[in-house]
Parts: sequence; structure tokens; C-alpha cells
Amino acid sequence: MHAPNSKTKANHIAIAAGLLSAIAYGYLASQSQYYGDATLSQLLWVAGPCACLSFALWFIYERRDQQIDVWLLLGFALIFRLIGLSSFPILEDDFYRYLWDARMTVEHGSPYALAPADFFASENLNERFETILDGINYPEVKTVYGPTIQWVFALAYLISPGEVWPLQLFMGIADIAVILILLQLAKPNSVLLYAWSPLIIKEFVISAHPDVLGVACVVLALLVIQRKQMLFAGALLALACGVKVFAVLLLPFILRFSVRAWLAFGVTAALLALPFGLKQAWVPDGLSAMGSSWLFNAPLYFLIDALFGSWLSITAIKLALLGSLAIGCGLYLLNYLKREQLPPHLSLRGDLLYAGLFLCAPALNAWYLVWLLPFAVFRPSVWAWAASVFIFLSYASGINLNNSGLEPYEHSAWMLAIEFIPLFLLYLCAPYLKRIFFPVR
Repeated sequence: MHAPNSKTKANHIAIAAGLLSAIAYGYLASQSQYYGDATLSQLLWVAGPCACLSFALWFIYERRDQQIDVWLLLGFALIFRLIGLSSFPILEDDFYRYLWDARMTVEHGSPYALAPADFFASENLNERFETILDGINYPEVKTVYGPTIQWVFALAYLISPGEVWPLQLFMGIADIAVILILLQLAKPNSVLLYAWSPLIIKEFVISAHPDVLGVACVVLALLVIQRKQMLFAGALLALACGVKVFAVLLLPFILRFSVRAWLAFGVTAALLALPFGLKQAWVPDGLSAMGSSWLFNAPLYFLIDALFGSWLSITAIKLALLGSLAIGCGLYLLNYLKREQLPPHLSLRGDLLYAGLFLCAPALNAWYLVWLLPFAVFRPSVWAWAASVFIFLSYASGINLNNSGLEPYEHSAWMLAIEFIPLFLLYLCAPYLKRIFFPVR
């Protein structure tokens, strides 16, 4: 047992780490008040040290066998997010699509029917939405976003058309909800890793990516399953799938053999999409186009293409990787369903499932990792939280590197190596690192 003042010293260290992080986030927010203000180097110089502070703090509490004060954890998590709300999205233009989809839903009844490029000749746009239309990437492609998030986009439009701050606010609220739910399922020290993560703060409160809404539904489903509320869990997972298709991966593991849960899932999914049309909402044309042609930050694709590109097409590589993923997930599912039925957050290796998905997917954006990180709260691992830092290197593409000679969304081979090789080595060495840092536990 440690002396009482030992906990006080740890809390003082936590306060110092929180204040330093708040100053860093304040600096970053001050540098991003308009589109294109903040640079990649500024983001990395803030995100790297802030992540190291949170990791060090977790390590200190764990070595002392103590838990961080929940109010201290929550207080600084809220401060970081309030600072983030004062920032313009950093190194991002996806929010233009969100704002445009919102207008299409409210003004035209559906975001799925027409591509933004169809409005280039329109004379009915005000100056604000002309700017938004000009900022949309791939304007010839229809929206990729599911029905749940389209309703959220529309609500933000009703609050303030063409403004990003309602979306930032919604994502911040969902993010805080995730933290509060995780505190019901895991120890505060582990939740600290998520609550103070620079990746989470940058991608959702600052850049307004909607994935955190889906993750909030997933972790809430994990909580209500403990209370045997399977109908509620099925409905929540339908909402999560309506944010991002990634949630489909968890369905058989979480809902298992509950007919009531699957029924609630199906009914909720139908009600979400019915106003838009079931096919359009659940299989958007834009999503199909992205899946068939988009390659971004996908190391396995580029490695296989470099080794066997003369024999295999990109389509063949995609099919091979997705087939391997399906087989791996299928084998894991068969083994998982045979086990004693424990709460999924204790038994399901969602971190490994999503790591496999992201490695086999043709695109890996930084904010996708939010689907993996709650499972890395339940079962902290060096490689998962290191990934939450190294993934910032995905922004080192041609669009953010001046005079690089790269295409806008292209990475250099050496940058992909720096991003992924250390993570692979950390994964292999994880058991040995645990013995070194926690020899008695």
C-alpha cells in the first residue's frame, strides 16, 4: 500500500500534465481559425507531446497501483474539448461534404440523389454554400454517409445552416458520452488513455468527423447488454451502422443468437433509411465508388502491389485481402461463439478485429481508429495506443506537403514505413514490454 500523500503527488502530476496539454491545445486552436491555417508540423508538435503526457500519466498511476481521480480525468477532458470547439477543422475538408449533405436533406429531401457537381451551374446558392460547394472533394461522387449521420447533419443545418460549429458541438457531446460510458465499463486509468487522447480531440471536436457517434452507440450497446436489454442493444447497433458500415463487423459477436436483438436491429435500420429509400441509404452510390477506386494509407496494398503488381491487379489484391479478412473473422467468430457467454467488452477482441479490418481496407483515415480504441481501453496495449499517435502521419500526403511531388492523397513509401513498421514491432514485442514495465503484475 502507498502512503496517502503518494496519491496526492500523482494527482499533482496529473494536474501539471493537464495544464501543459491545455496550453498546447490552446496554441493549436489559436493557429487554426480559418481553412488551411494550421500546418502538419504544428499538429505533430502538439499531438506527440500531449500523447506522451497521457501515456506517462497512465504509467505512473499503474505502477503505483492507484486510479486517477475521476473528476480530474473528466475536468481536463472537458477543458480540452472546449478548447477544441474554438478551433477550425485542421488539415480537413470533409466537413464541407457534411454541410452540403445537410442542405440536401433539408432543402431537397435526400442527400443521395444528386452529386455536388450537379449544382455547379446552379444560381440558387447563397455565397456561403457556393464556398462550401467549392470546398467539397470529389464533387462528382455522391455522398458516402449513412442514414443516421444524415439526420444529425440535418439537425445541425436547422440550428445554423452552413456552419461547422453545431457539428463540432454534437461530436463533442458524443465524445463525452463515450467517456462516461467507458467509466462504467473500465477503470479510470484506462479511460484516461481515451479521454486525453490527442487523436480523439483532433478528429471529433476539432474536425467534426461523425464516427464518434457510431462508437457512442456501440459502447452504450455493450453497457446495456450487461443489463440484458437486448432490444435496446439491437437498436443501438443499427444506429451505429447508420453512422459507419464498420459497426457491421461487431453484430454477430454482440447480438449473438438473440432473436429479439436482431429484430430490433432490422426494424431500426429500416426506419432510419425509409425516408431516403432503403437501397440508397444503406448502399450509397458514393460508397460503392469509393470502395472500388479509392486507395489511401493502405500499406498492405502497396506492399503487395510492389512485390506482385506485375501479376495481380489492384482489384485482385483487394479481393485477396478482403477474403483473408473474412476467413479470419469467420474463424474467430466460430471460436468466440463456443465460449462461455461473458460480457462482450470483457471477452471480445474488438481491437484485433478492427486492426485486421483497417489493414485489409483500401483506405485508412486517422479517425477510423476511434472504432478500435474503446476496446484498447478494456484491454490496454502498447501497439493500439501507439497507433493513435503514429496515425497522424497519414496526414503527410501530397495535399499537406508543399513541393513534395506527390499526388494530393498519395504517401511516399518511406512515410508508410515510418507509420506502420514501428507498430508491427510493438505488436510483436508487447508481451515482453509488459514484463519489463510491470514485472510484478
